Amino acid sequence: MNEINTNLIDQASRYVSNILDEELPANCVWHTKDHTFDVLKNVELIGNYYNLNENDLNILRLAALFHDVGYVKLYSDHELQSAEIAATFLNSKGIPDSDVTLIKTSILATKVPQQPKDLFSKILCDADLMHLSYENYFEQIEYMREEWNLTGQVSYTEKEFHVNSLHFFYAHSYHTRYGRLILEPKKKMNRERIKNRIAEL
Repeated sequence: MNEINTNLIDQASRYVSNILDEELPANCVWHTKDHTFDVLKNVELIGNYYNLNENDLNILRLAALFHDVGYVKLYSDHELQSAEIAATFLNSKGIPDSDVTLIKTSILATKVPQQPKDLFSKILCDADLMHLSYENYFEQIEYMREEWNLTGQVSYTEKEFHVNSLHFFYAHSYHTRYGRLILEPKKKMNRERIKNRIAEL
């Protein structure tokens, strides 16, 4: 069995980048390579907050890299495809089954509504939805509205979209200590900004 090291992370990064560059549908304007690498940065941030060792961080890095690659196969329920693509790649590299299972479980946990059970899954879930706390939330989230429209999921006016988002904000809670202490206050600020935007529209 091979260990998860920096070389493997580099290989996985190139592998996922190539798939997303070549196969991601043009109508996926939110779930892009940029989003994937943003989530990669976020899992490192939260993982370091927990003082995780390098092997655990690498497990999270792999989960982040593969978590949305399934969008090249289908839109709804892409998480299952993402997990299978990750498993196929990792099995070909001789990665221990226990690590592959952790990565697949974490990816599957990102399906909304998120219900992560272990720390790896909780970290990936919070990293995936960290944009709810971003200062440039409105700039970012407009790509989501556009993607939903382009992919035929749902066509919302800006006001309808923000009303739907407000419901999501109230229903969502971060799962990690980092999320609750650091991200939640920023998310609440964005929630109030959404209310104000709705009132303006």
